[in-house]
Amino acid sequence: MEAFTISKQDDHKARYKAFGKKLRKIQDETDEEVQEKLVKGLEAVSTTSFLPEDLASYLLSLKREMKLPVSILPSSLFKRPVFHGKEEFFHRLASELISFGIAYQRVYLRRIRLSQLATLFHKHRPWWQCDIQDIERAMDILSQNDIVQESPEGFLFEPMTMSTDIKEFLSLIANEINEFGEITLSTIQERVTWNSSKIETILDLLSSNQVCILDKKKGLVFFPELK
Repeated sequence: MEAFTISKQDDHKARYKAFGKKLRKIQDETDEEVQEKLVKGLEAVSTTSFLPEDLASYLLSLKREMKLPVSILPSSLFKRPVFHGKEEFFHRLASELISFGIAYQRVYLRRIRLSQLATLFHKHRPWWQCDIQDIERAMDILSQNDIVQESPEGFLFEPMTMSTDIKEFLSLIANEINEFGEITLSTIQERVTWNSSKIETILDLLSSNQVCILDKKKGLVFFPELK
């Protein structure tokens, strides 16, 4: 009997893969009812406590194509409530804007104005149901708490020197990251001629922002988006 016994993990994996194939077939259809079923199916399967890595990546790509939240949180959390819960909504929106604003600043090395922030945020976070006034209110919360700095040139999400250092750091190691998204700490130290404490600070910051996974025991840094 043991030869025919399927482990719980393998059983989960088989069922999720079967469901993934079903979702792909549904996605190829154009009927609105089918699209609605796909959305509901993705939201339902995303709440499971176990997902194989390959299927998790597949579901993530589907959710992005359907412009659904990439998290497993219910879609209601991304929509401004009419009555209760407005304060919590704006704090969630403010947190998301921090992440988005820091990423923008590190790429372009400049501040971002409110109008451009709203345009790009809606483009890259289409699941957030908010308007420019909502974004402005969330940014006011961040400004009042000295989390971001506002000027006529736009919002500053972190010291520009930090953004510059991170962009330079990533450009120096980019060609050394292998096809699996990995690079050794020793290679980083060879490529980046900074003192070790500065390199460690940059890596800790990237890790805390979930840009990379730092494994000091194995001497490896993993960049999931670059694999």
